[in-house]
Amino acid sequence: PQQAERQPERPAQPQQQQAAAQQGPALPMPPPPAPPAPPTPNPGPPSTAAPSREQTTRPGTGQTPATPNTAERSQSVLSTLERLRAAQQQNEPPRARPNPGGAPAAGGGAPSGAALLTAGEVRGVSERISECWSVDAGMLGLDQIVVELRVDIDPGGVIRNVRAASGVPSDPRARAVFESARRALLDQKCSPLPVPREKIPSLNSAIFRFNPRGLVR
Repeated sequence: PQQAERQPERPAQPQQQQAAAQQGPALPMPPPPAPPAPPTPNPGPPSTAAPSREQTTRPGTGQTPATPNTAERSQSVLSTLERLRAAQQQNEPPRARPNPGGAPAAGGGAPSGAALLTAGEVRGVSERISECWSVDAGMLGLDQIVVELRVDIDPGGVIRNVRAASGVPSDPRARAVFESARRALLDQKCSPLPVPREKIPSLNSAIFRFNPRGLVR
């Protein structure tokens, strides 16, 4: 009798493979957590600081330099003008300031145009000449009469010649005041004039103005 053929036996699967088969397919991994958001900075107060010199200029092009703004340019011009004005005042020679004419209340003969004389020296000349001057106090319209004379004075301060500054007046009253003023200037009792020697030449170009207002002799 023929023996039945034996089928080869299948090797038994390992237990791990059997367990994996029973568990089914693998599940996907969960996504990683999102990173935390960065902290939001607190806004500070607006800056009130003055802009720097770099911020006050306008940037130029490749060929032109930066141009300063209008306020800075105006301030620069004003500063330049002030410096020029100060320099001119330092270099400018002193200007002659003639003393205003008109005699003091008790006299006359105040010189005007004597730029080198001080106010005190002009007053001294007027008071000296007034000592030798007299007019008729009863003359009508005396306070409205004004006469002007020029003099030639020597280096010692003595007046040698007197002439009218703008013509001898034709009005009889003004002519009388003119003659009395001329005599006062030539009176040796009032010479020499109280003027420093170095300032005497300035009197040759001065005008001596006589006004009898307030004068009683």
